[in-house]
Amino acid sequence: MTVLEIIAQCFGFIGMICLFVSYQQKQRNSLILFKLCSDFMWVIHYLCLSAYGGAIPNFVGIFREIVFVNNNKKWAKSIFWPILFIMINWTLTIYTWKSCITLIPICASMFVTISLWIQNPLLTKIICIPVSICYIIYDLYVGSWIGIVNETIALISIASFLIRNRHNIDIHFHRSS
Repeated sequence: MTVLEIIAQCFGFIGMICLFVSYQQKQRNSLILFKLCSDFMWVIHYLCLSAYGGAIPNFVGIFREIVFVNNNKKWAKSIFWPILFIMINWTLTIYTWKSCITLIPICASMFVTISLWIQNPLLTKIICIPVSICYIIYDLYVGSWIGIVNETIALISIASFLIRNRHNIDIHFHRSS
């Protein structure tokens, strides 16, 4: 492994810790703040690996979380925001296209964007299950070993939350105002 690859794995490790903590949060804003910190670390991680397909959705995610954490303000509640973030992801992907593998993190990011916008922490966690599976596939391709560990732990963390709270689970599929 090169020095840059080792540095990448270190940033990924910090991102992994932030993401693990985010999945243990019961409050939406806490979940989003930890997700924001995680996204920042993953941007650096993927850039160090020259894996722009992984860096783009995490970079856009930083701004997405800043908007979504302000969900108590009228301007942040608009359907405009998730649509904008999804469009930005796709636009940046077109400009940095390397191969079809680039589509995996972008598609996963679409689901993350929707899951965070719906304001339901339980649904956010459930939707992140296929997202993690997509990232495992992408991480195998780009050599993000800590990313594979991260997504595996994320899946375990989500399962842990769901098992611990299985008697209190009540899924609502509408966006609260």
